[in-house]
Amino acid sequence: MITKIFEKFNYITVTISVLLLLGISIYYSTLEIKWSFFESQILNTLVIFSSFLLTSYSIDTVTRQITIERSGRNALHLILYPLVILSYPLESVDLRFIISSALIFSAWRIFRIFIQTSRYDRRIKQLLDTSLLLSLSVLLILENIVLFIFLAAVSSLTNIKKEIRYFVLIITMPLIFIPAAYIFLETFSLGSFTFSSFLIGDDFSLLSKPVFSIAQAPFAVLFFYYLIAVIAKTSRSSGLNTNVLDMAGVLFLLVTAIIISLLEDSSGSEYHYFSLVLVYFIAQFFSKKINSSIVNFIFISIIASIIIFNLLL
Repeated sequence: MITKIFEKFNYITVTISVLLLLGISIYYSTLEIKWSFFESQILNTLVIFSSFLLTSYSIDTVTRQITIERSGRNALHLILYPLVILSYPLESVDLRFIISSALIFSAWRIFRIFIQTSRYDRRIKQLLDTSLLLSLSVLLILENIVLFIFLAAVSSLTNIKKEIRYFVLIITMPLIFIPAAYIFLETFSLGSFTFSSFLIGDDFSLLSKPVFSIAQAPFAVLFFYYLIAVIAKTSRSSGLNTNVLDMAGVLFLLVTAIIISLLEDSSGSEYHYFSLVLVYFIAQFFSKKINSSIVNFIFISIIASIIIFNLLL
């Protein structure tokens, strides 16, 4: 049933996915808002919905247009993404994580295109856009600045032509843009919305060991499929660039998961940092070469876990 509806990428599949994301955005806006720019429920809904759409677009580009073989493309990742969101153990809404994750994923989408393109003029523009989006995410959460080191490391490991100007751009962009943006925001008394930090100040506090609850069961089901997908994908022969980018995604999720598991007062919004990596790898199951019964089972088990642990218990 599910595989039949989302067998092709068309207006119907996109509309269903967008409506689901809109419904989730409205639901999010009714919950306790832990951090936001606005007090208006309508504005919060628009910000959340826009972030979801930006993330969905990044997922679609990375999953469908770049990495999956043309003969095996479908639109199942469009329905998977809303289910991934519903699997998160959400207690309150923190827009810092929802917005910054959308910015990071959009940067990652452009960066993957940067790695694959051969035109120099486009590469400079794409790397500039990537650095700009990551700089915006740093304004929300200071530790995101580490992603620039991550970016430089991935660039050095791929087989693209190593040019010093690429690394200069990665270094200089945040040094120029972030202070300028902060001064601009401070002019309008918005500086207090910037630079939340895990290590500096009292925005977040960490535990000595992770704590798990039954509300995380749907996410555990997703993570189980993710692990299988990672093993399956890494066992297949791929190009150097694809392998480097895939392993970078795995490392990003691992480090982020460790930090989030140690948060003392987790809202659940932090889990949005996992969205693209989870959907990207699990979507590897959805090639048309895979038996539709297996795909349906994956979706049914995810939906069942969400209903049982998030709605009934």
